[in-house]
Amino acid sequence: MATSHPFLLDSILALTALHLASIEVDNRQTWIEAASRYQSQTCAEFGKVIAEITYDQYEPAFVASVFIMLYAQGFPVISRETHSDALSQVLEVRTLISGCAAIFTKLNDMGIEGELGGWLSNPDTEENLYSKSQNKGKIVQSLDELGSTIETNTSPNRTLFKATWQFLHQAIGPWPKIGAHGGVIAWPLFIAEEFISLVREGDWLARILFLHYASGMRLVCNRWYVQDWGRRLVHATVQPLEEIPPIWRDTISWMKEGIEQDQTILAYRSADGN
Repeated sequence: MATSHPFLLDSILALTALHLASIEVDNRQTWIEAASRYQSQTCAEFGKVIAEITYDQYEPAFVASVFIMLYAQGFPVISRETHSDALSQVLEVRTLISGCAAIFTKLNDMGIEGELGGWLSNPDTEENLYSKSQNKGKIVQSLDELGSTIETNTSPNRTLFKATWQFLHQAIGPWPKIGAHGGVIAWPLFIAEEFISLVREGDWLARILFLHYASGMRLVCNRWYVQDWGRRLVHATVQPLEEIPPIWRDTISWMKEGIEQDQTILAYRSADGN
């Protein structure tokens, strides 16, 4: 497919170079520069294709959109970029996931019978477990407690919080299976603009829901384009906080302990060459 559609080939080469940057540490910068060049070419050509897309371009456009999204997810991790605005990082990925979903919906609506059947994720596919199995129980327990808190909440945003919580529970609950909604990586696709505004405004229930998503991302750290994404999100969200309300202190405490454990594990792996 890629040999017939240069924008898809460039997206494959961009993601491949980024992957090599994650493996060949001594050549990281060289591979990052190559990845950036291919990604720029991808986006330039992809934009032209989407503007006047034809029937035979929908499948390669969908695959390219997935690779562009994975690249955006992985680049800050692999390049060691640091951002203080964790929500902006998530919103960028959310926009790209939305693009993937829109093209996929169009594929279904058009009834295209192409080459992607064997590639699409099965909800029963399991993650490659190797480190974080002990954390799911704590995250789900905390989520359940948060659900009870939301039930008794009397703010005008209670319905919004309940819907956001439900989507997050559906994302994390099936793990290590991906689940019907794409797992925790896909959760930003289901959050409402109103919720995003509440996080930005510092609403504590919204913050705590977002932090549970960040903790959930730690479960998929085995993916090379995720790695310590969850730890980084927790750290970027918690670090600026000053006065934490008593009701949330225990929650914030175990999340901070978790990212400290992650830091220790990452340091050990780095020293061990893995």
